[in-house]
Amino acid sequence: MQKIKEHDFIKSVAVLMTGTLVAQIVSYAVSPIISRLYDPAAMSDLNLFMRVIGFISALATARFELSLPLPKQDSHSYLLFRLSLRITVITLLVCAVGGLIYSFFAATTGYYFVFGTLVLLSTFFVVFINLGTNWSIRKGKFSTISYSRISNSIVSNALRIGFGYIGWGSFGIILATFIGYVASSLGFIKNYLENRTIYSNYKSRHKTIVLVTEYKDFPSVSLPHVLVDVGRDLIIAFLVILYFGKTIFGSYSFSLVMLNVPVAIIGQAIGQVFFKKCSDLVKDKKEVISLITSTMKMLFAISIVPFTLLFFYGEPIFTFVFGKKWSEAGYYSEILAIYMFFNFMISPISNLPIILKRQKTYFFIGLTNTLIQLVFFGLLPLFVLKTDINFVKLLWIVTIAQSLIMVYTYFIFVRYAKLSGMEKE
Repeated sequence: MQKIKEHDFIKSVAVLMTGTLVAQIVSYAVSPIISRLYDPAAMSDLNLFMRVIGFISALATARFELSLPLPKQDSHSYLLFRLSLRITVITLLVCAVGGLIYSFFAATTGYYFVFGTLVLLSTFFVVFINLGTNWSIRKGKFSTISYSRISNSIVSNALRIGFGYIGWGSFGIILATFIGYVASSLGFIKNYLENRTIYSNYKSRHKTIVLVTEYKDFPSVSLPHVLVDVGRDLIIAFLVILYFGKTIFGSYSFSLVMLNVPVAIIGQAIGQVFFKKCSDLVKDKKEVISLITSTMKMLFAISIVPFTLLFFYGEPIFTFVFGKKWSEAGYYSEILAIYMFFNFMISPISNLPIILKRQKTYFFIGLTNTLIQLVFFGLLPLFVLKTDINFVKLLWIVTIAQSLIMVYTYFIFVRYAKLSGMEKE
């Protein structure tokens, strides 16, 4: 029986990794073309666009999307799905009204109106992707998730190339990203419409309140945690642009995107299957430490060689692959490779505190990490010249601090997993 479960786990990882791998291969294959069609300033606008979406989409569902795999009954999970959509609609309406009021008094240009409109529309489809992904995890439909990622990658990258060739710049790369979100969400929207028919008669205000109470840690603990994380990233984007300019932020963000590819290809796929497997073990009151150990060994074996190569040869690799204007991004990648190695190791098991109901501790770890970054990015530039060299020094300080926090986080995860196993004995 144990061997069968291990086989199912490996098979699920393989399905997710296949789709994710295809999606990322497409992105990797065209990235040398895209990097030669857009400059760091355009990449800066794109990254800022995606960080705003990340912040609003996290707020929009109150993090209830993460609870979808947990209820024992599908009908209860659907109630949480529907609740998340209602919260999303209200959040987006409030943002739209706030944006219109701001644009009226600030007399913003048409570009910012289009930018804001695309942000709100993209957020809606990103929310559907997040909800659909977690519903598919619950149902074990990992192929649906894979198809979604492949669709996003093919559509968005094809349009980025097309819009780049006709010289649409920042607007083109942002519009292509939005259309990619739409394509990625279509399968999940279709599944939702089918489920709405199945559960059309299942409406229970009382049960919804009970479920909200049962999973209250998602809006009360997990939501503040993720808002701190995505809010930090958004503030850092504004600070780097303010102090050092769009070009440096564009190179920095491009480096982060490229280094996050291994997390997207392997870490995320393993993480989603890990979440499903670990949730089942906890439901069955079984220990999870062996699953954590085997997952970490797998991740270490996969990551040690590529991140070592990036640490020593990041700049020449980026220059050769993406073009001379991205050599600075390659230099940043050499520094960031240290932190990204530890982040790659930790990210697949980052949902463990949710399963073990230890979100509060994880929140304070994230808050500490945020404060450290905001202090360095927000205060240090006030006392030094805003030069490329000082940005590099700043990046070294932040990277070392984040790496130490990642190591500490791992040991905290293991400790709580062991305590959970002892409670079940």
